[in-house]
Amino acid sequence: MQRTCRGAPLLNEHRARAIPRRRWRIATLLGVGVLINYFDRVNLSVAAPDLSAELGLTPADIGLLLSAYAWSYAVLQIPAGMILDRFGVTLVGRVGALLWAVASGLTALAGGIVGIFAARLALGVAEAPSFPGNAKATGYWFPRQERARARGTRRDPVWRSVAGHVGVPFAVRGHLRLRTLPAAGYSP
Repeated sequence: MQRTCRGAPLLNEHRARAIPRRRWRIATLLGVGVLINYFDRVNLSVAAPDLSAELGLTPADIGLLLSAYAWSYAVLQIPAGMILDRFGVTLVGRVGALLWAVASGLTALAGGIVGIFAARLALGVAEAPSFPGNAKATGYWFPRQERARARGTRRDPVWRSVAGHVGVPFAVRGHLRLRTLPAAGYSP
């Protein structure tokens, strides 16, 4: 078996043909992850009016809750990239996704402003490796001449438009359904 200069085996012809198809599937999965990331960024803003009424929050309290995510997310961008370099996209991505799910669950279980604030901080921590990890994965899977197209499929306004035009109506629909359940005799 031939080896490259770094000792890794050269790809056989069958695997060489499969990689172009696989890398575009990976780009699609990364794009779906980015879409979900955008949903997570806006979901609290959709719930803010009812959250204010339910918990008696002021506009300043809502602003604090909405910004909690951004604080931890922004502060951890560079450390997340360093952690990705050290431990790899696969491990950090899996741990990040697990923490992301836990933070989202904690948001749902929170009973007050302190719990929601902590859950939003945790969500920023969990999502911090998302974009650096996507960039690193794109670098691994795509040749230099295709990287801009691969990244553009995840970051273009179409994804943002889908997040806003599909995500918000689903959130509002879920909100309306939750508001009509007590009227039907169900109490959560």
